Amino acid sequence: MIISRYLIREILLALLAVSGVLYVIYVSNRLIRFFSDVESGGLPSWVIPKLLLLKSLSNLPMLLPLAFFIAVLIALGRLYRDNEVLVLAACGVGIGRLRRTILWLAFAFAGVVAAVSLYAGPWAEEQGYQIQDRVKAQADVYSIAAGHFREVRDGKMVFYVQRMHDGQLENVFVQARRNGVLNVLTAARGHQEVDPRTGDRYLVLEEGYRYEGQPGDPQFKIIHYARHGILLQEQQVTPSVRAVIASSTPALIGNRGRYEQAELQWRIAMPLATLLLAALAVPLSRTHPRQGRFGMLFVAVLIYALYMNFLAVGRSWMEHGVTLPVLGLWWVHLLLAMLVIALNIGSSGWRRMKLHPTPRGTAT
Repeated sequence: MIISRYLIREILLALLAVSGVLYVIYVSNRLIRFFSDVESGGLPSWVIPKLLLLKSLSNLPMLLPLAFFIAVLIALGRLYRDNEVLVLAACGVGIGRLRRTILWLAFAFAGVVAAVSLYAGPWAEEQGYQIQDRVKAQADVYSIAAGHFREVRDGKMVFYVQRMHDGQLENVFVQARRNGVLNVLTAARGHQEVDPRTGDRYLVLEEGYRYEGQPGDPQFKIIHYARHGILLQEQQVTPSVRAVIASSTPALIGNRGRYEQAELQWRIAMPLATLLLAALAVPLSRTHPRQGRFGMLFVAVLIYALYMNFLAVGRSWMEHGVTLPVLGLWWVHLLLAMLVIALNIGSSGWRRMKLHPTPRGTAT
């Protein structure tokens, strides 16, 4: 029992470290995409933390199996490097005992991966879609990007803001048509306000001019104002077209479409990958003291990359009707399972040869 707790603690500590590194890498790449959308005016900056959290949750099933795989490799590899496995074997605790502990932990962790993959991930994708739908329906000023002309309301209004800082707009230009009359407004400053009684939102411009009509027309007007409000009308929220990744798992089970079945098997593949990779890590983590802590890490990552690429290929084949759902992605898991069995049998045979060497000079 003490040995099992010790091994579990080593794996969990490594899992926290590896998960943190993988998460930072993922967040960095995702943030670059979000900032690009904000710069182009496609997203307001205030939704980035929410979308980042939701996207992180929906992509966890891809990160967790790899994190657990590397954690087992690091933890068990350290035991080999420090000769602790040999000491445990001399005390009657063989690699089979360690393997059972790792697999029990892998089963528990696979349950977490299954919960995220089958339920939490699709829920997070749907919430992300809803946020983006609300952003599209919200006031036009959210789509304003500093230094860019931005058309809103199907080109009926044009905004330009030279600078934006903490919700304050500087050097604002607005062009719109009101009852068929061209209106141009300029302002030194601007900000957004919400009417506490009605809940309507206004773009409030300060210290500017309003030009109404066409220059040269007798009805052309130039009006100086200290404060001028523009009502920001919101459109009705219209649900956008959802990708299959946002569908709930019960909905996928009841749908026999190729894309739906491919997505369902992909979600099931993540907890299965956790179990298979954990079993694979046991023979791969076997290193010599002189080999170093990360002796087989490159080989392990290469196998993982091939495994995930085969899963992606299998999913693509299902979506395009090349393979039947009965075959689906199961053949990829079968290949990895065969590799796991072969490596474990080979490792056990090698150990028996080391423990019971043939005496020199003995006739065979």
